[in-house]
Amino acid sequence: MDDKKWLESSHEKAVDKAAERAAEKATERAASYVNIKPRTVYQTRKYLKEKGFDPEAIDHAISQLAEYRYLDDAQFAEMYFKYGFEKGRGVSRIKRELAEKGVSSDIIEQAYEELEDIPDQKEMAKEIAATVIKNVDISELDYDEKRKLQAKIGRRLMSRGFSSDVVYKVIGEILNE
Repeated sequence: MDDKKWLESSHEKAVDKAAERAAEKATERAASYVNIKPRTVYQTRKYLKEKGFDPEAIDHAISQLAEYRYLDDAQFAEMYFKYGFEKGRGVSRIKRELAEKGVSSDIIEQAYEELEDIPDQKEMAKEIAATVIKNVDISELDYDEKRKLQAKIGRRLMSRGFSSDVVYKVIGEILNE
């Protein structure tokens, strides 16, 4: 009877040690992954899963990195908004990309509301549209050519994530100048 209890106890200790080693390994791998560039919890969880770590080890790694603030979706969203604005992207596209990276809609909205310096979407869109019409004399275009230019500007701005409201206003202003 004592031998059986001892065997069960040593087996439990071995299992605990193996789980502990797996959790440490997952944490190290996750730390290396987020060290390359900022990542979301979802991206890190997906990465560890693809590397074959078990769910307990993944949860441990995520909680460890979150505790040390290496993983923080709210901070990531704030940084990503700033990055997106610098790249000339509209709010809709940035929000969509954050959602694709696994950031919850609540965190996305909170990060957007907490931004102190939100660029004027209409002005950003006008700058992008200006690059489309560079070297084009709008006054010399016939009706069909104006429609093609209008469509080209619209596609460019919509792909950058500007709202249809902003796109129509910008197109109207540019073609009527």
